[in-house]
Amino acid sequence: MTPFTWMILAMLFSCNSSENSGEAVQEEKLYETITLQQEDLKGSISLPGELKSFESVAIYPKITGYVQSIKVDRGSKVKKGEVIAQIEAPEVMAELSAAKAKVLQAEGFAQSATSKLSTTKDQYDRIQKTAQTPGTVSASDLLRIENQLKEEEANAASAQSALEAAKYQLQAAQQMANYLTIRAPFDGMVTERNVHTGTFVSAQSGDKPMFRMEMNDVLRLEIPVPESYSGLDFGSDSLSFTLNTQSGKSFKAKVSRQSGSLQNASRTEIIEADVPNKEGALKAGSFAQVKVNYKKEGSIMIPNAALITSMEDRFVVKVVNGEAQRVSVRKGISKDGQTEIFGDLQAGDIILKNPSETIQSGDRVTVGL
Repeated sequence: MTPFTWMILAMLFSCNSSENSGEAVQEEKLYETITLQQEDLKGSISLPGELKSFESVAIYPKITGYVQSIKVDRGSKVKKGEVIAQIEAPEVMAELSAAKAKVLQAEGFAQSATSKLSTTKDQYDRIQKTAQTPGTVSASDLLRIENQLKEEEANAASAQSALEAAKYQLQAAQQMANYLTIRAPFDGMVTERNVHTGTFVSAQSGDKPMFRMEMNDVLRLEIPVPESYSGLDFGSDSLSFTLNTQSGKSFKAKVSRQSGSLQNASRTEIIEADVPNKEGALKAGSFAQVKVNYKKEGSIMIPNAALITSMEDRFVVKVVNGEAQRVSVRKGISKDGQTEIFGDLQAGDIILKNPSETIQSGDRVTVGL
C-alpha cells in the first residue's frame, strides 16, 4: 500500500471520529433546574354565587280544620308573632272545654279531700293529747283515728294527682287550640300563599304549605368554592359581586362563615357572606358573579412547564445527586403561569424546569446553570 493510500485512510478515520464525537455531544441534554421555595399567596378568584334568604320557612298547619280567616297575602310584611291566619275546628274547642271542666271538677275533689284531711288531723291531734291521761282514750279509738288519718292522706294525695293530670290534659288541649292560630315565626315577608277562606287543611305530609315566609332584610350570598381553594383563608378580606339584574353595579360583603366540609356531589365547600338589604333592592334567588379575595401561607409554586401530566400520573422530576426521581404531586391553585403542588417535596428541593415525559427515576441528568 502506497503512502498516499495511507494518507487517505487516515483522513477518513479522522472525519468519522469527529462525526461520532459530535453525535455524542448532541445526545447529551442540559436541563435547567428550580430550587423549591415556600411563599405566601394572595389573590382573587371569580366564582358563581347565589343570593338566598337569611331565613326561609314553609308554614304548614299542625291541625285539621277549615281556614276561618286570612290576615295576609303574598308580599305582606309581618312581625314575629303576628296572626296571619285562623283555622276553625269545633272538635278541638270542644276538647278544650271538656279539659277545663275536668280541671274544675278535679280542683273540687282536691279541695274536699284536703278539707277532710285537715279535719281528721285536728281530731287526731286532740285524741293524742287526751290519750296522755291514762284511761281517757281506748286503744281501739286511737287505732281507728290513726287508720282514718292514713286513709284521708291517701285520698288527698290521689285527688292532687288527679288534679295534676287534669291540668296536664288541659295544657295539651290548650296547645292544640293554639295551633288554630297561625302566627309569623319571624319578621319577614310572605312570599307564597296557597289557601283561601274555607280551604280544608290538614297536617298530612305531601300537601302544599299554607304560606311561605322569607327574611330578606339580610341575604346570604352562597358561594361554592372548588376543592383546590377550600383550604384558603377568606375570613378577613372582603369580596365583591355583581348581579345580572343590576348591571353596572358592584356590591361589597365579607365572608361570614364557611361550611368546613366538601359536598360529595360537587366537591365544593360552601362559604357565605351576609349582605345587608334593608331597602329590599336585592332579591333572593338572584345569581351573582363573585370576586373572592384569598390568602394562603407556605405554598410551593412551580412553573406550569415543570409539571408533567401523563395518562398514568402527574409528577415533577426531582434531582438528587445527578439522578432523576419522579415525584407524584397533586395540583392546587393555578395563577400567573404557575401551579401550586402538594407531594413529597419541601423547600430546598431541586426539580427540573422543563422535564421530559420520557425521563424515568434513576436516569442520569446533566444540569445546566
